[in-house]
Amino acid sequence: MKLSKRLKAIANLIPSNSNIIDIGADHALLDIYLTKEKNCQCLATDISAKCIEKANKNIQKYQVNVTTMVTDGLKNIPLHQEIIVMSGMGTYTILKILNQKITNDLIISSQNDIPYLRKALKKKGYYLYQEQIVKDKHFYVITYYKYKTGSKIKNLYNFSNDEYRNKLIKEYKLKYQNEKNLFYKFKYLHIMRQIKKGS
Repeated sequence: MKLSKRLKAIANLIPSNSNIIDIGADHALLDIYLTKEKNCQCLATDISAKCIEKANKNIQKYQVNVTTMVTDGLKNIPLHQEIIVMSGMGTYTILKILNQKITNDLIISSQNDIPYLRKALKKKGYYLYQEQIVKDKHFYVITYYKYKTGSKIKNLYNFSNDEYRNKLIKEYKLKYQNEKNLFYKFKYLHIMRQIKKGS
């Protein structure tokens, strides 16, 4: 089966034979691919029953063993050593889902405010293990975080793709110019300068 560039980049970060919890799995194509190609054990979840219904149809179509569940984030899911995947949602939704004490590996592709996400995960004890930036009509930043007590994400504002970095600088420059609140205005200016420095 063929995946989008974004999903294929996520799949490439996941080791074979892993246990996966895919939050917001939607159509579950990633889980189907991981099961077929990497012998992973996947739990595909979504808050939408319609999405899970669509996922189940795909699972039947490809004749794979993927467990599905309708739930909000990590609610009612016992955690062990699974890799948690969160893709296609915003930073604040992701952080709301992670508003509990966990140490699982995380693979995240946020739609917005990525510097803030990195800062928040740093406070939770995570460090940035791997990063891939792919362009598939839009830019997608796919990041693999690991937990380590006392760890530091040194590259909060450093991105491996210069084209994406320049795009991000322009976005924060526009936010800075349009913002009326002085607190947020200087916050955006700080982030823009840090991204330029790559620190």
